[in-house]
Amino acid sequence: MNVLILGARAPACLEWARAFDEAGWTVSVGDSLSQPLTRFSCSVQHYARLPEPRQDPEAWIEALATVIVNQRIDLLLPTCEEVFYLAHGLERLSPLCQVLISDFSLLHQLHHKGHFAAMTDGWSLAAPETHLLKDSHALLTFADDAASWVFKPAYSRFASQTLIRPSSQQLNNVQPTQAEPWVAQRFIEGREFCSFSVLVDGDLRAHSCYHPRYRVGRGSGIYFQPSAPEPVRQFLEHFGRETGYSGQVGFDFIQDKNGRFYVLECNPRATSGVHLFDNQRQLLVNSLSHPLERTLEPTLEPRMIALAMLLFTAPRRALSPPFWRDYAAARDVIVQKGDWWPLIAQVGSLSEIIARAVSRRCGLLTASTADIEWNGQPLNERTP
Repeated sequence: MNVLILGARAPACLEWARAFDEAGWTVSVGDSLSQPLTRFSCSVQHYARLPEPRQDPEAWIEALATVIVNQRIDLLLPTCEEVFYLAHGLERLSPLCQVLISDFSLLHQLHHKGHFAAMTDGWSLAAPETHLLKDSHALLTFADDAASWVFKPAYSRFASQTLIRPSSQQLNNVQPTQAEPWVAQRFIEGREFCSFSVLVDGDLRAHSCYHPRYRVGRGSGIYFQPSAPEPVRQFLEHFGRETGYSGQVGFDFIQDKNGRFYVLECNPRATSGVHLFDNQRQLLVNSLSHPLERTLEPTLEPRMIALAMLLFTAPRRALSPPFWRDYAAARDVIVQKGDWWPLIAQVGSLSEIIARAVSRRCGLLTASTADIEWNGQPLNERTP
């Protein structure tokens, strides 16, 4: 069996590549970068350099079709925001191989922070009070009480541009429009949790939840402490029944001081929780094709991205014994026995993203996803 995994720059893609390799599959990975992380894993037999989907969605779909035919691909698995472009081209690709995603309209509803919050209205575990902002007048209604709210673009990722309880001056910089809406979500103080799940036709096949003990800024977690709050699992089961979702999905939750859970937003793609299955890889792969006796859940050992911990967290906590205890307790998700090249590949992949940031005059975080992210724009148009 042959699998093509997209988003080779992402550690989640590396995890899936190792999982399919252990399960006996032939693994191909694809990306628009020339030196992405997963390309250099010994679990990968073939790398496909693809066009940038955001720049020319149709050319990207046709390039995928060529790879699928040439490599005799049986399963196509996305890991990043290319999932939206993939759903847009599903009619072209689904006759060629199995594509494990949901339809575009559902993915859009989940990706848009305002629409997703509205979806959960009335659920036992729902989003905090959330308002869609499409113009400056709508924003002004929150100006006097901005300290009670969180403001973020309806289409965003990694907490980029998120304003938590902003000052009036910060709020003045927000300019929502019909094409680029924002949301105001009531601030909930509490403990954060993130989930990763695999569903097939609404059936919860694999599920993990973790506390992101260490992050890069407000965004991506780099230390994953497994947890198993029952309300989160029940939410996923309810979500599956309500939507019939197929594919990978992640959610961000917060538990308030009274123990009540709220769901903040949805990421309809792979998230870092996939690493929590690194010692159950064959079962994870099997879960994609048929139900297991029970929903697959992770063991409780923490995982981390060790290089990121050393670069971004250690300098601030160098004299902190709890930090070093946490570091010693976790295992790295990038470097594993017999597969050392991804350690070096991290440097090359980062260098390429830095070069893109310079050439496109944008920040590093923006450059890391600029070619694959989808922000509501029409998908039948080329982007300069």
